[in-house]
Amino acid sequence: MRFVLSLGFLLLCSGCIDDGVGSAPDTTPPTTDAGGSDTSSGMDTSVADTNAPRDTNAPGRDTSSPDTSGPDTSVAPDTSARPDTTPPPDTSAPPSGLESMVRFETLTASHGATDPRWGAELTDIIQHLPRSFGDTYYDADFITYGHETTHGINSHIRNTIGLGGPRKNGFYVLNDRAALVREPNIRKSAVAAYVPASLRGSRFSLYVTGSPDWDDTPLYIYDEWVAYVNGGEVGVGRHGAGLWREGWRDAVAGQLEFTAYAIAVCMAVEAGDPAYFRDEVQFLAFTAWLMRRSMERFHEGAVITDFAWDEQDRFLRDFRENPDGEAMRAFARRVFGAAWTSEVLGF
Repeated sequence: MRFVLSLGFLLLCSGCIDDGVGSAPDTTPPTTDAGGSDTSSGMDTSVADTNAPRDTNAPGRDTSSPDTSGPDTSVAPDTSARPDTTPPPDTSAPPSGLESMVRFETLTASHGATDPRWGAELTDIIQHLPRSFGDTYYDADFITYGHETTHGINSHIRNTIGLGGPRKNGFYVLNDRAALVREPNIRKSAVAAYVPASLRGSRFSLYVTGSPDWDDTPLYIYDEWVAYVNGGEVGVGRHGAGLWREGWRDAVAGQLEFTAYAIAVCMAVEAGDPAYFRDEVQFLAFTAWLMRRSMERFHEGAVITDFAWDEQDRFLRDFRENPDGEAMRAFARRVFGAAWTSEVLGF
């Protein structure tokens, strides 16, 4: 066995990506550009946000700093929060109905840089990072390159089109689609209690219990999740296009691990901010949409010899079967529907 509602990579960055094993691609930075300067994002791209999470897939390397504003210390952790007794949202509608409720913003390509080594997915990602960021996110490992660049695009989204009104996080999910999701009023540190021991993977201590400067931004976990999914897309896509030459790589385990963490985020939100959980359709809809995308790409990548790994197979078994995760599985069935959960998550 190998190992996704829109309203409102091991130890390194305050972003992440895993080590690759085997030969790396040509390290010469790409130079081909068919598009010239930034042209089409329709947003202010004159200032690069260097505060985006930096994820390098190299253990122990943390080259990022959080937003200079730091944590919002005005929001104190609510240690007295208990699960809300409000009935859960109605998930009786077909799963496709839930996922179809995500509202995507259009984020057009900012330039036309290309490289025949990249493949379609990495090309898409790179073209959506404004030129004002320079080569901040370049990496010779193309999965890492896609992961890191996703962090830069997400930062750009939340600091441009995400401004105004309640604080929102932004996520780029390829094909000109960006999702904005309002941040719930909980601390990121509250999520750890909902992750069973069997699912506390290699990234848990950095991103869930670590990175305290992001504690007022629980959807920081989603920023990492999206970056892992996009990085996995790059690896699977390049393999499918006959471009993969790097040998074995941990390419898709991260997105599986973060799928479990995303459910834990939802559990913590229901307990700590029940009104948001009940009313913020975009949050659960985007979660459901990204879960499906994450699991589909995971299963596609896990059967590729260069991406196969017994550790991710073990994680998948524990996700679906380990007794200590039954509360998480029961939550997912209740909130997203038993039929949808069985189809998408396999339990």
